[in-house]
Amino acid sequence: MRQIQKVQIMTLTILVITLLIVGFHMRIVPLSDWTVRITGIVMLVSAAVCAYSTVRASQIKKK
Repeated sequence: MRQIQKVQIMTLTILVITLLIVGFHMRIVPLSDWTVRITGIVMLVSAAVCAYSTVRASQIKKK
């Protein structure tokens, strides 16, 4: 259970960082194409891991 909470915190932190990068790209300075693509890929992976760990934590709590 403790490891799942650590994973959730890490993925949420990564999601916030990627959102800040995307916001920086949209509001302040356009970033290069490869930077935006890598940020998007990291964001998608992080969202999937966060969803998986949340479901896993809720299953453990039910037991």
